[in-house]
Amino acid sequence: MLTFTDKQVLDRISSLPTFVGFPSGPMDVWIRSKADKFDVFDDKAFTYECHGPDKSPKFVMAREGTTNAGSYYLVDHFADPRGCAVLKSDTIVYDSHQFGYHHQKQNNPAYVQTRPFPYFRDGNRNHRAEEMPPEYHDVIGANIHHAGLNTTVIKNWSAGCLVTANLSKFQAFLLYMRSKGYPALTLCILKEW
Repeated sequence: MLTFTDKQVLDRISSLPTFVGFPSGPMDVWIRSKADKFDVFDDKAFTYECHGPDKSPKFVMAREGTTNAGSYYLVDHFADPRGCAVLKSDTIVYDSHQFGYHHQKQNNPAYVQTRPFPYFRDGNRNHRAEEMPPEYHDVIGANIHHAGLNTTVIKNWSAGCLVTANLSKFQAFLLYMRSKGYPALTLCILKEW
């Protein structure tokens, strides 16, 4: 994946049709790799602290992960007969996630989807997560959570969630969010440009 400056990332977000200003609170920006390597954590997540439209967001941390499903759900076991969920890129949804628990398990803290985020269903099993019409718009449990200690293969860690590959990096993200009182999180997904 290319390396982007904060200015490039923020300018790209500002150009989105769904952008109406930077939020007051944290924002997670996930950049989806053009390469879209099958079953590989090749996307990047960047957390920013935002203070509304009049102040530039401040970079907090980066982590590696995925915005795509792994082989288990993308090819082998559809959770929905229409195909695997693929969240729409080049989109921002304000306050889309709240602190909670992935699969409602108390030992699995996460940021859970609480507002609709646009997505597609990919049912062709061609080893690529593709944004294929029609577009859907509802809450599907596309949570922000972690994989294993230092996971390299997505497999069944994601059925359309945003998953951090490294546990300690995700714990650092949660510690930061806790230091802010677990506020709502704005999610933006960008396609690598």
